[in-house]
Amino acid sequence: KEPSTKSSNAARAASVTALSVSKTSEMMAEMRAQLSENEDADLIMQALRGKNINDDSSAAVGLEMKLIEEDLVDGGTGLPYDYNPDTLKEYFSAKPNVVLQRIVQVLTVGGGFFIKVTLDALLGRMEDNPDLEVQRAGELRDLITSLGPFYIKLGQALSIRPDILSPRSMVELQKLCDKVPSYDSKVAMATVERELGNTVNALFSEITPEPVAAASLGQVYKAKLRATGEEVAVKVQRPGVLETVSLDLYLARQIGLFARNFAISQKIDAVALLDEFA
Repeated sequence: KEPSTKSSNAARAASVTALSVSKTSEMMAEMRAQLSENEDADLIMQALRGKNINDDSSAAVGLEMKLIEEDLVDGGTGLPYDYNPDTLKEYFSAKPNVVLQRIVQVLTVGGGFFIKVTLDALLGRMEDNPDLEVQRAGELRDLITSLGPFYIKLGQALSIRPDILSPRSMVELQKLCDKVPSYDSKVAMATVERELGNTVNALFSEITPEPVAAASLGQVYKAKLRATGEEVAVKVQRPGVLETVSLDLYLARQIGLFARNFAISQKIDAVALLDEFA
């Protein structure tokens, strides 16, 4: 009788387990149905899962990324690849014209958008107007893309923060993780030749005339090595990207230090967050 009892206990345990799994599945299905009925909750879940990434592969077409002109800085010399706030302060404190140029770039690109958003808030245009909210979020996405890698990374970090952004804004900003504008391939090929010390034709038997992918820090070409016939990916950094990212970090940190004079710094230490982010 003992084996029969054990079998009976095992069968009951299996039945209880199956029932528990079934109930859990039913509860999860019910929760998903409730979330899908709540548009905001559904958008948040989509954003947190990254479902909106790659939805808009042509979002950046026609945009121009604003970066510091290389000839205004020492061709990258003197700037570290590792984040060092003291070095950045020493470097850019001696280059007020470069700092001013970047400030003007940011204000020129972003000024119009923030005026529109302020008017929307004052006139109550955003209330119960999801289409306008999506439009403004799309404009913000394009603005961030235009300002370069630092702002793109910041936007990507914000795109998964439902405590800061609305669900629709999260959806739009997640498209920052997709395509960004490419730059002139002639400039890229000149960079390859300068860095590798030989002509493109001498290095590669084949190379795509335009990039197969473009990211915030550079772009990628598909090529075949002339020496071995091996297919390779040629990654080329954007001109001026080191200078621009370094300057944006410097400016953001200076703003954070200034903000420490106000009560808001008691709730959030922007400088500490920036240092961790960088």
